[in-house]
Amino acid sequence: MQTKIVDVAIFGGGVVGSAIFNALVRSGYSAILLEIGNDLSLGASKANSGIVHGGFDAKPGTLKARFNVEGNAMFPQMCKRLGVPLKQCGAYVVGNDLNVIQNLYERGKVNGVTGLEILNREKLLSQIPNLQDGVTCGLFCKNSYIVSPYLLNICLAEEGVLNGGNVLFNYKAKRIKLNDASVKKITNDDVWHITNEEIRVFARNIVNASGSGYNNVAKLIGSEQYDVTFKRGEYYVLDHSEKDLVSSTIFPLPTEHGKGVLITPTVDGNILVGPTSYESDDSTITTKIGLNSVKVKSNSIIKNVDLSKAIRVFSGVRTIVGDDFVVEKSKLRKNVINVAGICSPGLSSAPAIAKYVVELLGFKYDISVKNKKLIPYTNLNNLSESEKNKLIKQNPDYGKIICKCENISKGEIIDAINRPIRPYSTDGIKRRVRPGMGRCQGAFCLDRVISILSEQNNVQKNTICKENLGSEIIVSKVKEVQ
Repeated sequence: MQTKIVDVAIFGGGVVGSAIFNALVRSGYSAILLEIGNDLSLGASKANSGIVHGGFDAKPGTLKARFNVEGNAMFPQMCKRLGVPLKQCGAYVVGNDLNVIQNLYERGKVNGVTGLEILNREKLLSQIPNLQDGVTCGLFCKNSYIVSPYLLNICLAEEGVLNGGNVLFNYKAKRIKLNDASVKKITNDDVWHITNEEIRVFARNIVNASGSGYNNVAKLIGSEQYDVTFKRGEYYVLDHSEKDLVSSTIFPLPTEHGKGVLITPTVDGNILVGPTSYESDDSTITTKIGLNSVKVKSNSIIKNVDLSKAIRVFSGVRTIVGDDFVVEKSKLRKNVINVAGICSPGLSSAPAIAKYVVELLGFKYDISVKNKKLIPYTNLNNLSESEKNKLIKQNPDYGKIICKCENISKGEIIDAINRPIRPYSTDGIKRRVRPGMGRCQGAFCLDRVISILSEQNNVQKNTICKENLGSEIIVSKVKEVQ
């Protein structure tokens, strides 16, 4: 029986949960991250645009506005520390209604956003030559970035583990009780007993940041449950051949339904077009209606958007609770922090939410207390020829290309497996170092990735999953099929 009591148990391995876990551990507190899935970044954190918003869009006075602006300012230093690529590409909102542009500008100023500028068509064309003919004005936000949302998520958790935290995967809590008999055998203090019937966790505090599963965990705790709704957003991913389409994030004028169908580069050289935004269930399917909607709207602000060059479509589901984020102390249960409804701009807000949660717990936020440095992921594509040759001379596996579309070597995949948090699925490897994210979408490298995962983790190939348990890729030998 495990009897160690941690300061905080965090439910949810998305970017917000991982940021909270990281901030707690690096501030000197013991923490454990509990994730129901097989890896990190399996929900909304893996399926969004990867934009670190400037903060001009959020309604003044809301938590969204506060955390967006605070979080945006934290990103450069955080990503530099983690070795996660971050690009300041700027963002434009464009259209033909100067009043809307002026209102966004004024809203941004109230929120404390700097680097805003209203532009006429002539100035816009100097920055965006393929702007549509009907666009007459726009707002430029200098302090808008792009980042890999899943790599950031993973590295935040990895750095937490490196500095003494723990992560449990495939952990579906069955019972969560405060001060039950099991706890009284250990201490007379207020302690939560969390169990999935196999592994027990004891924690003085709980943070429920479990995204779409928030109410499931809240019900077990006995804390506040909320009227949660979901909105699905569908995207096209364009091939590297389209990388020159835009160099900044381009938004249309916002509507009551959201920011609209945007076009943005990614840090990995693709172009994203989307998303839709409509009420849905929590499944990440893509629909013909939704994708056709993106097609219709994709050329409204930029000319020559060629969706025939798409290499993948995907969808993400945002969790909505009212009009704002919920980040609060529970009024119903002791030592519980509720973190719910973290939709856009959740990625941008994650580090600021983490700081706020540490302080809500009554702790001191000081991420210099534990400062073991995370080694950045190796990326051959960012190295010079001489640096590549030196690396290959030291380890020939870096010269064995597994994914030709993205130029990913066996050495990079092995490095990704042998990190503070080991991936066990092909999608886990894909999110870390990108084999299978190129033009062929894994058609030629999937079997080799499976072999490397099998060898490195010392498991049979037929146990390797695409993502969560139950998504095994190899189910039988061809000759065994009747």
